[in-house]
Amino acid sequence: MGAADKRVADLLDRWLQSVELHARYLELDAEAYAKVQDWPKHQRPTRWVVEVARSRLQQLQRNLSERQAQHDEHFAESLELMAFLTNLLGSENIERFIPLAVPRAAEPEPSPPAPAAEPPPAQPAARRPAKPESASPSATPAAQRTTKPVRKPVAQVPPEPKPQPGPGREAELTVIADAIRFLSWGREWPALAGLIARLANRPPESEVWAILKKHRAEIESRVQQADERG
Repeated sequence: MGAADKRVADLLDRWLQSVELHARYLELDAEAYAKVQDWPKHQRPTRWVVEVARSRLQQLQRNLSERQAQHDEHFAESLELMAFLTNLLGSENIERFIPLAVPRAAEPEPSPPAPAAEPPPAQPAARRPAKPESASPSATPAAQRTTKPVRKPVAQVPPEPKPQPGPGREAELTVIADAIRFLSWGREWPALAGLIARLANRPPESEVWAILKKHRAEIESRVQQADERG
């Protein structure tokens, strides 16, 4: 095993160990997750992101082992070079990534959900004082006799917003093709909308997200078919 093979193999082992820890942290509540590691600023990864990272790492480990068996020393060097260029040229300043987690002596157990607070016991209603006998009209103060009821203003109901037209079929096909291309290049799903929206003649990021969610199953299926053919 060459030096580059060993460095890449060690790096993949550390990444896979980190992903396995994140799989355990999925059961923690938000407060426990924030304290389990000294995290950088990021958005907490979801179960789907953790599973995708795990499967891609395992596939890359298998590819590395096969190339090592074939005495291909350039494969690991190419992976190191690609990682360097990705950090230098292709990385985006985004918070949606899986931060590196390191094992500790004592890992926290998932916190059970807090029990619902019991409602306070009902207090007995206070006795109201007996209503005095109605006084004669002459005993009523003049201010009370002349007071008129105040009319409350009628609340204005805002008009309902008009529905906005969605993206056309041509825009959907373009976004789907962009997503398949980026995923095949190794970009992660949470970063797709921002990357595609920055391309020329693409819908806004909110519409891109709507298209990706609508056609997610189709996109992932076509990416998997491309990986199998490759």
